[in-house]
Amino acid sequence: MTQEHSTARGPRPAGRPRDLERHRAVLTSTRAILVADGYPGVTFAEVARSAGVTRQLVYRWWPTKAALVSEAMFAAEATTWPSTFPGPLDHDVRTWVDAMVTHAARPDVRAGVRGLLAEIGTSDTLPGLSKHLITPIRHSLDALLTAAQARGEAHPDIDPVLTTETVTGAITMHLLLDRAEPAVITSHLTQLLTWAFAGTGGS
Repeated sequence: MTQEHSTARGPRPAGRPRDLERHRAVLTSTRAILVADGYPGVTFAEVARSAGVTRQLVYRWWPTKAALVSEAMFAAEATTWPSTFPGPLDHDVRTWVDAMVTHAARPDVRAGVRGLLAEIGTSDTLPGLSKHLITPIRHSLDALLTAAQARGEAHPDIDPVLTTETVTGAITMHLLLDRAEPAVITSHLTQLLTWAFAGTGGS
């Protein structure tokens, strides 16, 4: 699965830039359909009808359904991830985890991720995933660890890249598979990560 916005069909030809109002309307309609009808309900024809644009326009901007849904979930609305972590460690970890759980628990994100996991192949692109989700979350974790390590609360050898991938994967699986309540997921992961970041187990 690739994350960047390049496709097998090649880059979009140079020309007039996307009309921002219509672009936003398509993404807004996609999220609304995800909430109302789930991933199967998202078709280019229905999205175009709801957004008041032509189906050809949607096809021109998004080569696949996966690309459209991914951008609607991850890149359409900027999420502000925490960047200030005053301590103590458990409070900061809860703040970081809760931001991710809140985003992942959105009805459109839940429906979209469930559909993407069932449908996408290794060659499908997911616009917005890396730039607007994974990278900002990792930068947020970098800030958390830097602050905690400066206070002597966190182990110096935490890998933020692997940690981000592990935690986002765990949140996704909890929300989609066992349907755990968001508050339960936040509390559970906060406890585990606080223990891990502090190096309680020793190494």
